[in-house]
Formats: sequence, C-alpha cells, structure tokens
Amino acid sequence: MQIYSLLAILFALLVAIFAVQNAVAVNINFLAWQFPGISLVLVILGSAAFGALVVFLLGLVRQVRVSREIRQLRNENHRLAGDLARLEQGTPGTAGTGATGRKQEF
Repeated sequence: MQIYSLLAILFALLVAIFAVQNAVAVNINFLAWQFPGISLVLVILGSAAFGALVVFLLGLVRQVRVSREIRQLRNENHRLAGDLARLEQGTPGTAGTGATGRKQEF
C-alpha cells in the first residue's frame, strides 16, 4: 500500500511541475460553455483533481461491494460452523443410524 502512495505523490509532483511550466492563458470550450483566458495551470491541476476524485469514488464503490460480500460470507461461515458443530455432536437416539433407522455396522 505504501508503494501506491509513493507513486501517487510522485505522479502529483510531475503533474504540478508540468502545469507550472505551461502557465499560459488558454481559451476553453466545453460543450456549450466557453471559458476565455483561463490559466493552463488551473486546467491541468483541475483535470488531475477531477480524475483523482473519480478514481476515489470508483474505489469506494468497489470497497463497499467487497465489504458487503465479506459480511455475507462471514454470516454464512458462522451458520455453517454452527451446523457442523450440531452434526458432530449428533442428536440423541440417531447417532450411527442410517436412513432406515437401523444401526449401521462398519
């Protein structure tokens, strides 16, 4: 996990350096909106921040889904462990009997 944090910080540093070196005013046209004379630094850093937010939200959705699945599997595991414990103890009067109710010999 630390390697991912280190790579993210390195990538953010590279984006910041790139943005500062390209600090000219540009005109932005997006669909019906027009933004004249915006600094390219703001466009680059804003785009990087928006991308990071999207990745975070997608990761959060995945984490919630995995957590829910883990909780369901733990509940099923607990239920099955209880079933196994009851089967290992056996119920009185049925230990060692088959489907016919007669004692099986091995």
